Amino acid sequence: MDKAGLTERRKQFLQKLLDLYRRTNLPVHYESVAQALGVSKWTAYDMLKALEKLGYLRRDYAVGRGEVGRSLIVFTPTAEAERLFARARASVAAAEEWETVKAQVMGVLRQLRGMHPGEAIQQLLRDLPHVESRVSFCAHLLGLFILHVRGLGERTVRWVERLVGAAPGAEMRLTLFVGVVSGTALQTLGQSLSTELADLVGRFLGYVRDLDPREQEMLGRFLDSALGEVM
Repeated sequence: MDKAGLTERRKQFLQKLLDLYRRTNLPVHYESVAQALGVSKWTAYDMLKALEKLGYLRRDYAVGRGEVGRSLIVFTPTAEAERLFARARASVAAAEEWETVKAQVMGVLRQLRGMHPGEAIQQLLRDLPHVESRVSFCAHLLGLFILHVRGLGERTVRWVERLVGAAPGAEMRLTLFVGVVSGTALQTLGQSLSTELADLVGRFLGYVRDLDPREQEMLGRFLDSALGEVM
């Protein structure tokens, strides 16, 4: 990939498209990028085309609302674009930053404790696309599934604890927990929520794989403590 072609100006457009994409998890029309950056739609289109050639974006076509037969050009960030910004966006290296993330998620879990599990899950699903840090995203998704397990009863929580505890390594434990619990969660949600949740699980698995071992361990310890606290 031609990294030399990624100027600071192009990087600004790519970052903005990534921000817009994470809000909806849907491909982004170039006019949305133009409005967000205060430039013409043609400037945005030319920039996104250049980023597509560099391998940071993928072009798709979508049908506009009320415009039957007319397709819109939209763009989706590639894995290379995610990796480019991963370090700057995802770093929670400082201990106090991680403590803030952990306290935030635990506060959300306590706040939602009195809600019906389905309502709590829908609330977290609305919040998750706006979480930018990868570690924070993973912690919030873990919290969502911990809420779901809580609704299944103490016996299920203890079984999940034993199953996850037997897995070697933090990455395996986190992947196993989300894989097992998401299977039961998907069965209880409607079609649209199931699709959204499946997309979020895919992001979680990719993020966990790319985190450094220290961040994986932090999430593993968070999972252990949160499972014990929700009951």
